[in-house]
Amino acid sequence: ICEELKPLQTTNKPFDDAEAMRLLSEELEWRGPIAPGVCAPECAEPDGAPLFASISASPIASASLGQVYKATLHDGSEVAVKVQRPSAMRQVATDFAVLTTVLYGIQSTGWGNGDLVEITDIVAAGVFEEMDYRNEAVNAQRFERSLDFLGYVSVPAAVPSLPPTPRVLVTEWVAGRHLSDLSREEGTRMTNMAVDAVTASLVLTGFVHADPHEGNIMLGDDGRLYFLDFGLMSEVRAEIMEAFAYGIQCVLNKDWRGLVTAFVQTGFVGTPIEYREDTTGEFGSGSPEAMAAELEERMESVPGGTSRFGALSTVLFDMGNQWRMYTPPYIILLIRTFLTLEGIAGQVDPDFNIYEVALPWAVQRALSPSTPTARRTLRSSVLTEADSFQWDRVAALVEQQRAEQREARDKARTGAAKAAGAAGAAGGADGPAP
Repeated sequence: ICEELKPLQTTNKPFDDAEAMRLLSEELEWRGPIAPGVCAPECAEPDGAPLFASISASPIASASLGQVYKATLHDGSEVAVKVQRPSAMRQVATDFAVLTTVLYGIQSTGWGNGDLVEITDIVAAGVFEEMDYRNEAVNAQRFERSLDFLGYVSVPAAVPSLPPTPRVLVTEWVAGRHLSDLSREEGTRMTNMAVDAVTASLVLTGFVHADPHEGNIMLGDDGRLYFLDFGLMSEVRAEIMEAFAYGIQCVLNKDWRGLVTAFVQTGFVGTPIEYREDTTGEFGSGSPEAMAAELEERMESVPGGTSRFGALSTVLFDMGNQWRMYTPPYIILLIRTFLTLEGIAGQVDPDFNIYEVALPWAVQRALSPSTPTARRTLRSSVLTEADSFQWDRVAALVEQQRAEQREARDKARTGAAKAAGAAGAAGGADGPAP
């Protein structure tokens, strides 16, 4: 559902420019020309002062909900002018009404463990929020402030002299490039920054950009990471942040019992845990140990089990036939966020390990707990019952991580040797006959 409802893409057919200029004039309450030689239909003062020094004749990007023009202010500053489609509100309302009706019918059959209609409501609320560009401007400022400590995250700032309206947003023009225009090195750098930023927001700040697809992130010419479009955001509660942080650590440490605990803490798995042997039968009692054992078996056999979030998603989807799992709306949005980022990362580095990039922030969250449960977990991890620091436990965790890194390097060397051997054999086969 979320994939089909991406709120903004850049390949849609633009709507009429004259209609866009009319909306600009109406929303910004401007009676004169939009720019020299560019007037809105039925312009009240065609000989008056123009709003902009110049504006592009056609949109430089067109999306499902709006389109963007490039303009120049009278002081020479370049700006992006985002104008909403005239029919956007009616079309989105109609689409969601139809979708809700269909999903209600599906849900009434007993399919699925989550509340499909509630999930749709959450996504719809995000889309409708995006449709009021004043909300988008507020979200952008809040997101940038929340990640200021990283030192490299920026958003296009709204132009103070032209405050946002429900259907028009004027921001500074950002010089930069999207993933498709970057070199491999630049793409890797941008991807690492994006995963870093989104993970920090997921486990530390609790204010997450829930739609970080390729069109919504950009590497600025100044070297900073720019996020665009802030309609679909997700608020994450402290206990969920701590559960996600714990889950990231558990995957890297192959602590499958701990991962089950993280699932319960996020509400993805209920209490008590429910299981059924027959996929058509009723759910009964299940144990966390049995679930952890099945997780271990599946995660050890699936490619990328401890490096790809998509692998975990596949495993859980398959296990959902026998283990009752729930899909709270915030879980759907957060899963989608991680899968979107991983898809981008896979384009620049097939071996990209999203968990390793996320680990530092997960550890930081674990070391600064804000809920009683997380404080007890931290205490039990590093202290004995006599309040002595467990140096041996910490040392064991460090050694385990080093061992995994050595194993990964050995596998890489083996793969390279095999590839070289295959290339040599192919060369011999193609050479002259003895």
